[in-house]
Amino acid sequence: MAHIEPMGTPVKILYKFIDGAHFFVSNEREAAGLCVANADLKTAFDEVANQLNVLFEHNHGQKTDFRPAVPFEAFKHAIEASQLIAKGADQSGMMKAAMIQPWMYDLKDSPQ
Repeated sequence: MAHIEPMGTPVKILYKFIDGAHFFVSNEREAAGLCVANADLKTAFDEVANQLNVLFEHNHGQKTDFRPAVPFEAFKHAIEASQLIAKGADQSGMMKAAMIQPWMYDLKDSPQ
């Protein structure tokens, strides 16, 4: 039987596509200050965990290991599907795809 890692603690990250950029932000205490944006979805997605690790250590004095709850390809597929729905639902073209994506984290060794 394969060993399955525990998921850790979830932090809600909001994704939104605005004016050609993929934004990831959060109102969660663990992610205070997060704002990642890039024209390339994969670049922005990959940078979220890096920024969360830096911000958490800066804000809380503790190292973490953030990771997305779903792999990039699954996230991309969900975004593409929601964009198709949004295009069909809003004939003005003003509706933008958005979703909340959890990033998981585990605290590393506590400072002594």
